[in-house]
Amino acid sequence: MSKKLIALLLAVLMILSASACSSTQKTESSAEPSKEEVSKDSEAAGDETAVGFDYYKDYPKDISGEIEFYQQKPEIEEYMYGVIDEFMELYPNITVTQNVQNDAASNLQTRAAAGDFTDVWLYWPTDMVWNAFYDEGYLMDVSDQPYLAYASESVLELFARDGKYYGVPEANNAAGIIANVAMFEENGIALPEDWDSFIAACDAFVEKGITPIGLTLKDGADCARNILLGDYVPGEEIKAVSAGDKKLSETDFPKSVDDLTKIYSYANDKAISSDYNTGLTDFANEESAMFLSGNWTFASIRGINPDIKIEQFPLPSSAGRGYICSGVDVGYTIGANTKYPEACNAFVNFLVSQPQAEKYCNLDAAIPAIKDVVVEDTTAKRMVDKVAKGESFNWPNHFFPAGGAEQLANQASTQFYMDIVELGEEQAKKNYIAQMDGIMDGSIK
Repeated sequence: MSKKLIALLLAVLMILSASACSSTQKTESSAEPSKEEVSKDSEAAGDETAVGFDYYKDYPKDISGEIEFYQQKPEIEEYMYGVIDEFMELYPNITVTQNVQNDAASNLQTRAAAGDFTDVWLYWPTDMVWNAFYDEGYLMDVSDQPYLAYASESVLELFARDGKYYGVPEANNAAGIIANVAMFEENGIALPEDWDSFIAACDAFVEKGITPIGLTLKDGADCARNILLGDYVPGEEIKAVSAGDKKLSETDFPKSVDDLTKIYSYANDKAISSDYNTGLTDFANEESAMFLSGNWTFASIRGINPDIKIEQFPLPSSAGRGYICSGVDVGYTIGANTKYPEACNAFVNFLVSQPQAEKYCNLDAAIPAIKDVVVEDTTAKRMVDKVAKGESFNWPNHFFPAGGAEQLANQASTQFYMDIVELGEEQAKKNYIAQMDGIMDGSIK
């Protein structure tokens, strides 16, 4: 071979090599692919779909159906619309309609009585309404569904009845005090560690003319009542009360009422006219230093005020166990008589997949109930640590009798505050304890 030919070949090889490097550099520096490109790539790859998760392995793409997704968490309504859109891109033959109801349990009971249950229901397996629906045969046995393997075994067991599974969890919650950290720091007040320091912090804010706690007493939607009740009265005792074996007043419930009375004493003039959404908005706008609620509100608070710095910590009690209130916040159950069981299972499989669960848990700083989920947000770290130590209890209102007891308890909370103002603390406490006894034994309906 001549020297000229060799030189020519070397030159061609150098040009090809430079072209390949240029192509590689362009690929690495280009923007992330669009949803349409991801979809095309997914189809070309076969069953492997978004973010490398194989959704089609157990639930083929050609599944079809029109299903209702029924839930009562308005704070995630917009987020769930986005999730539903993602799902329907993967499953173009399935239509999902979201139905959000503030009082979903009672409304669904009315529907069920008329023979109209839902398809996929976001709810909690420890609640008496969920258990009543199980007893009446409204819930689908999903024991054979592969997505159960995604879940933490201990949380999954909450959906077990008689050796079978009737749902799957995605995330747990934790309720306590959400603090505006900047307001504490600017006023030289330490974040509370116990009951005494909590009361001291409240008093310090009052002295400075700042509302310590944004209470929402218009609809009784304050977490304080539930948190304190659960810290003083274990779940098994509340179940015994619901079963008629004892009165609520025969437990340590009156002690929790003493603490609740003290917390209500920090209510401002606006509290009685503030519902849950008003209280959340006011806190986000820095009208109070603290808000009693759960991790599910973080995204809403930051949506209103992106600059707010918040931290969640346990609501102390004066003489309780020092535990926190935590339970299944997001779990999914399928109606036993749905017309489209395959579509429902495909949707639930998508919702509890690791990528979707990780996205949701980071949105709400939730405690994951799905394996291999990493949560970057540390806003609720104190609560997560409590759960990890076993220092938590389930929502006590989940053990209330079915048929409206929880709604009556909300109304009783509002009346309790009004009685404190009008009748004084001692008479108000007597009235409230008697009223809760009647709600729990069914004599008040």
